[in-house]
Amino acid sequence: MYNQQKMRPNIVIVATEVESVRLIFKRHPDIAVEFRAKNQHLRKACMDFLLSLIETMCQSLEELSNEDLVEADVALTYLRDAGFKVDWLEKKLDHVKVKKEKEQFCVARLQEMEDSLLELWKKCSDLDALVEKEEEELSDTRTPLSLDDVV
Repeated sequence: MYNQQKMRPNIVIVATEVESVRLIFKRHPDIAVEFRAKNQHLRKACMDFLLSLIETMCQSLEELSNEDLVEADVALTYLRDAGFKVDWLEKKLDHVKVKKEKEQFCVARLQEMEDSLLELWKKCSDLDALVEKEEEELSDTRTPLSLDDVV
């Protein structure tokens, strides 16, 4: 069990989550000041929800989908409505959204560049083949006639 002065007592926290919860309450001691759920199961569900939201936000941008970010917004609204002070989390989520947009822009731009590069490689390959053919023709043209050819 984890007991925090500004949080209602007796929220059951799984041992693996204790450090995460400790860190959250250390950095944001007023997070649950207005949290009023009395039912133990609902209290735990809200804490699980908070921890899951944070875990989601800690995923790599490659793993995070736009749908995940929409659901994260819904989760944030739910936590705020439940009485959690999560302005700090909203700012972090906004930051993650901006990074996701930038990632998507970069991925699209990178794909465009790779497509252009592929096109250039093809042109270079085609031009290289033409150069080779022209060199063969030039070589054939420059070959002196032999006595046999002349007579």
